[in-house]
Amino acid sequence: MRSIIVVSALLLASLSALAADVAGNWAITIDSPQGPVAATLALKQDGDKLTGTISSQLGETPITGTVKENDLEFSMTMDVNGTAMALTYKAKLDGDKISGTLDFAGQAVIPFSGKKT
Repeated sequence: MRSIIVVSALLLASLSALAADVAGNWAITIDSPQGPVAATLALKQDGDKLTGTISSQLGETPITGTVKENDLEFSMTMDVNGTAMALTYKAKLDGDKISGTLDFAGQAVIPFSGKKT
């Protein structure tokens, strides 16, 4: 029984090690209907957990999310005219590049891409 627990713990630790290293700063471009929006992601990573901030012309907002292998998902809440809107980013990592979609509170899904700086 004890060996099963040890093996399980080692397996879980090795799975966390498989998460890509995404910590650092990322320059991204969001392809909004009004034109491209430049933003900066500052990501911190602890195993498969992500925290950090996204900064754009609208200010700086905290984000939380996960990374599993080369798949990232993170979210933030933004105030739009007094209404809290949940924004969810889903992306794939390809070396020092990232690309994916931004789901704007279920109202629109728009592409974004970027590069680690």
